[in-house]
Amino acid sequence: MIIIYILPMKTASLLRLLLATCFLAPAGAQASTIQMVSNGGFETSSVASGTWAITSSLAGWTAGALGVEVRNHVAGDAYAGQRYVELDTTGNSWISQTLATSAGSTYALSFAYAPREGVAAASNGIEVFWNGASKGIFTGNGGAGNAWNVYKMNLVGLGGAGELKFAAVGASDSLGGALDAISVTAVPEPATLATMGFGLGLIGLFRRRRSRQ
Repeated sequence: MIIIYILPMKTASLLRLLLATCFLAPAGAQASTIQMVSNGGFETSSVASGTWAITSSLAGWTAGALGVEVRNHVAGDAYAGQRYVELDTTGNSWISQTLATSAGSTYALSFAYAPREGVAAASNGIEVFWNGASKGIFTGNGGAGNAWNVYKMNLVGLGGAGELKFAAVGASDSLGGALDAISVTAVPEPATLATMGFGLGLIGLFRRRRSRQ
């Protein structure tokens, strides 16, 4: 436990303490927003507008034996950017990525999912796995174009490399749901939030002292 005693001090000393605190707090806040997923929007692919391609190599990701289908304004638009992926290529496939985690730390996962247009929910399922454990199956009946929904959940690190995996689990018929905008960021630890609160409190104190001078 760290105990901080605030004693009467001159304004200059208070300002030095304030600046030190402000350097500490943003460092923790910035760490919490660092993007851990590589190529979560699938924009590194060279697939041109109006085309699609099945590839076994996708930057940042490992793909299953049947590869991954990258689309660019085909059968609907991307949630963000130009490209998105489907995991039911010539049959059900998957993609995964390993992320460096700390044991017991919490991480925020966010991703955009859309059922394929004109395809029933039974064929559109995508299951999410974290370190081999299912985090849920996402599906729906497809209408016209891509009706994107953003899903969010927390993941807990086990230490070392954690595996994030998305797998097509509907009918294996080359028609399935779509993924885009996959993101994982660290959730700030309580100590970081407390430090930020302390810094804000010092700012208020400093402003009050300045206004009295």
